[in-house]
Formats: sequence, structure tokens, C-alpha cells
Amino acid sequence: MANESTYSGISALVGNVYEIALQTLREGNIMAPLVTTWSDKNDSQPREWSNYSGGTFATVGETDDMTAQAFTAATGGTATPVTYGQMMFLTDRRIRTDVMNAQADAGLFLGGLAAEHVDKNLVGGFSSFTAGTAGTAGGTLTWTNVMRGAAYLRENKVPAPYYCVLHPVQWHYLASAASGVPSLIQVDSIASSLIGQFYQGSFAGINFFVDANITSGTAAVGGIFGRQAIYLDRRQPFGIEYQRDASRGAGGWELNATMEYAYGVWRPTLGAQLKGTSI
Repeated sequence: MANESTYSGISALVGNVYEIALQTLREGNIMAPLVTTWSDKNDSQPREWSNYSGGTFATVGETDDMTAQAFTAATGGTATPVTYGQMMFLTDRRIRTDVMNAQADAGLFLGGLAAEHVDKNLVGGFSSFTAGTAGTAGGTLTWTNVMRGAAYLRENKVPAPYYCVLHPVQWHYLASAASGVPSLIQVDSIASSLIGQFYQGSFAGINFFVDANITSGTAAVGGIFGRQAIYLDRRQPFGIEYQRDASRGAGGWELNATMEYAYGVWRPTLGAQLKGTSI
């Protein structure tokens, strides 16, 4: 027999699809570098964490014997990993006639879907922040709102640096204000990173980013937060496996992309909501 359609015939294609998809995933995932990320486990067991409460420092006399104060652990939350996936089918006919575009399109498509999925889940946590809310539904964000959000964090003794992530239209209203727009500085290490294209600048200890994965509307919720406000618990990284399907049409290859992770709000008091229209 000759001219069989085997994996060896598309091994380069699948490999290139994966590389393109992985690069797209890294470039498009805005939030992951800004939050607490765990990658120390590869099983599917839930992760549990505790919050601690204790006493205070008190005056100790020269001959006093100190008494132990409470240091109590309480259940803080549970991160339960979930597997997510997307399958793409490339027919033999398309592979034979459109190899370069097929691999580029497939890689961009799969990587973009994965990046958007993770990012939407992470920015969805903004509405659960409890440090405070600045701005109003139907209104436009102002720099006063942003600085009030930062003040909420400082009141809660949130460790710096602070990250402010807004819908692009929310940022437009801030950047185009008639007055009161501060002079932003550029942090080279952020500007040259994979998420540099979303970085707008820094001011007063706050690094500003835009993220179109924030749900648009008259009451869009951006966030200003410390790194421990949100978590991403990676269990199995993004990957692609191939599978031959000869019975479908004239035959082709399934590209099965999967990843397993958990996400959520870890410390809600370490983030504040910035609410305002994005239309």
C-alpha cells in the first residue's frame, strides 16, 4: 500500500499547532502572572487552606512570665480542580491542501480559546472582592475612584504591589479625562514581558492593565488587588493529543486540547471592586 495517511505525515503539523497554541495561551493570559499561582501538584485532589487568628503584642514587665495567646486555624476554602477541553478536527483533505494555514489557524484558535477561558474565570472573581467598591453602575470611572480603591487596600494592609485591571473602555474613560490624569511611568520589566501589550503604565504603586475578558456593560467590574486576592491552581498544563478518525468523512485527525486547573478568590479582603460603564 502507498500514500497512507499516518501520524508521521502530520507530526510536524501537530507539533507546530501545539507550539503556536502554547505561545498564544501565554501571550493572551493577562491575569495568571498577576495572581497567586500554584503548580506543586498534578493530581485531582482538592486543595484546602486555612485562615489564622491570634492575639496581640502586649506589654511585658521585666519579670513577667508571658502567657500563650490563641493561634487558631479556621477553614478558609477549597480549590477543586476541573478538566477543561476543546477538540478540533482537521480533515485529510485540508491537511493535504492547506497545511501551513491549517497549523497556524488551529494553533491560534486553540491557544486563544484556552487563554480566554482561564482569563475570564480569573477576572470573574473581581465581583467577589470585599475590601470595598468604588464607582457606580452607569457611571464612568474616575481617578478618584481608582485612588479610593487603592485606599481600601492600604486600609486592609494589603501587601504591595497592587494591580489594577480594567475593561479597555473603562480605561478609555480614565485616560481621556479632561483633567486630573496622572503621569504614568513605564516599568521596563513589565512592559517587556509576555503581557506587556496589555500594560498601560504605573502610578502611586499601582500597575495598570486592560483586559477585554471583563464582562462588558453599564456595570462592568474591574479590580484593584494584591497578588493573594485570587488563585490559579494548575494541575495538568495545556496539552494536545491526536487521534485518528477514519470513519468521519474521508478521514482526518482530532486534535484534543485539555488542561486541568482550579481557580477562585483566595483572600477577598485583598481586593476592591472598581465599577463603571464599559460601553
